[in-house]
Amino acid sequence: MKIQLLSINKANFTEINFFSKKNEERKSDKSKEILNIKFSQKSLNRRKFIQLIRCSVMEAKRREIENVTYSFAHLKKISKGILKSEELLKIFSENALLANYKFQNFKSKKRDAIKAIALLGKLNSAEKQALNTGEKVAAAMNLVRDLANMPGADMTPDILVKSARDMFKGKPIKLSVVEEAQAKKLKMNLFLAVGRGSQEKSRFIVAEYNGGKKGDRPIVLIGKGVCFDTGGLNIKPGNAMTGMNMDMTGAAIALSTLALAAELKLKKNIVALAPAVENAVGGMSYRPGDIITAMNGKTVEIRNTDAEGRLILADALTYAKRYNARLVVDIATLTGSALVVLGQKASVIMTKDEKLEELMRDLGEQTGDYVWPLPLWEEYEKDIESDFADIANLGKTKYGGTITAAIFLAEFTKDYNKDTSWVHIDIAPRMEAAQEDCLERGSTGEPVRMLLELIKKY
Repeated sequence: MKIQLLSINKANFTEINFFSKKNEERKSDKSKEILNIKFSQKSLNRRKFIQLIRCSVMEAKRREIENVTYSFAHLKKISKGILKSEELLKIFSENALLANYKFQNFKSKKRDAIKAIALLGKLNSAEKQALNTGEKVAAAMNLVRDLANMPGADMTPDILVKSARDMFKGKPIKLSVVEEAQAKKLKMNLFLAVGRGSQEKSRFIVAEYNGGKKGDRPIVLIGKGVCFDTGGLNIKPGNAMTGMNMDMTGAAIALSTLALAAELKLKKNIVALAPAVENAVGGMSYRPGDIITAMNGKTVEIRNTDAEGRLILADALTYAKRYNARLVVDIATLTGSALVVLGQKASVIMTKDEKLEELMRDLGEQTGDYVWPLPLWEEYEKDIESDFADIANLGKTKYGGTITAAIFLAEFTKDYNKDTSWVHIDIAPRMEAAQEDCLERGSTGEPVRMLLELIKKY
């Protein structure tokens, strides 16, 4: 869907009017239907402007309004001093289209979202480009939502491979798939162990976009792709298994962000890695107490088979070493503990690169994909010590689970070049939309926006 540009308001379009004082509320007449949305001008900031756009779309959908129009002049007026025109237009198109999304693939009777969203006013070329970029970003995020919202039976590792092929079609992206036999030769034993109990074959997806200069060191995005997570032999309680079809959101984000970067023709070299598995219960399932040798030679004691995401990411982090990257970013719905720490307000970031941490926090505020840091102190390394192997896949206590998961991943970055930065993003808090997000239930598609800006600036 694209935002229509209008020079005059069409008769069949409902005008969205934002008002902060009673006398600013407008009445409908025979020629023009108006939807009034009240807001506080005094407390308006970038965060609340994003919410304002989303909530206005959601309200129009609730009232079953088919076509809506916004005035560019009016949006500029209410956001004066907060946003420049190009920022405003990008944020507007992104969030209007994110709010208009609804996952209805399995509905026999589909309830239409808004059919047309229009902007009234004249735009210069830079402003049109900003509006268009916002549309493309929203489309990439909504693609992530489509993939993540799919039931587990309809988003297996092989289907994720096919989805990657479809999203890369016509783009200058090289796609290859490491199948189980090749992964065994590469000694990707952690990756293979997690998927061993499933009838679905594990697939390690590799996608490369070379938009930068030849020889420029790439940015590597690694996305956790657990297409369904039962917990394995440490099986999850029934309620905790609900939503575990979304445990491949990190993979969808890495792949979709790469596709978006290629569509926008960014002059960067980027690699996306997506280890795709099912963590199932079967006669071949890996067991608590197993000791498995990782791709980099470290031995890992399995304390809990439900701490599986960090295992497939560990081998992916080792695989990434071949690219001599400037930056490695892993994105994963990794720990329920992250929700305990931050609620559903932001994703957790963890890195030892202080400048990178600060940049990501700033970009999170700019884009609306909010993030907040936790420490990677050496003291936490004691928590994953093992009596029988080099390290264990779970901390010794129930405390600090988000941190010990990242500390485990950090073990597989220790042999990176000194000038390679690594950051871990635990997106579990933002896997599903919260009630106050003014989005439909299901996946949020975050943090594609923040990752895109990170790629541009890094």
